[in-house]
Amino acid sequence: MTKRIKIGDIIQILTSKGVCYAQVTHKHSRYGHLLRVFDGFRADRPKNIGEVVTSPVLFSAFFPVQKAVGEGLVANVGNSSVTDENSVFPIFRTSARDRDGRRGPWWLWNGETEMMLTRGLSDEEMRYPVRGIISAPLLVERIEKGYRAETHDL
Repeated sequence: MTKRIKIGDIIQILTSKGVCYAQVTHKHSRYGHLLRVFDGFRADRPKNIGEVVTSPVLFSAFFPVQKAVGEGLVANVGNSSVTDENSVFPIFRTSARDRDGRRGPWWLWNGETEMMLTRGLSDEEMRYPVRGIISAPLLVERIEKGYRAETHDL
């Protein structure tokens, strides 16, 4: 049986470009575990695995970590305190398109409440993560491509 995922767990993700690390920083009742994926690839596992949590965050995403660890898609390699910066729950953005491809309004969500915008997104809001749960293949693809939220146009 796989050990229960908890806040602070450090997740090792193997990609075609090298090893990447992420940390579980929150657990939402509806979306599950929130990962902060750290920028950069490593050839070897750091001697002090806790040092990876001070790396810049490439992106944040909800991801079914418990299931992925159980299936051997990623590995839980340790636990470290969540930095002050990453302990703040991020604001997410989302929008939808109608059948004709027209975008509806933008919505911002802080984990509890949603707010509909009557305007476009600011440059800062474009950097907010996109709300949703991603799969293991999408997680790896985003890491390999250096995904940034501001480049993701719903």
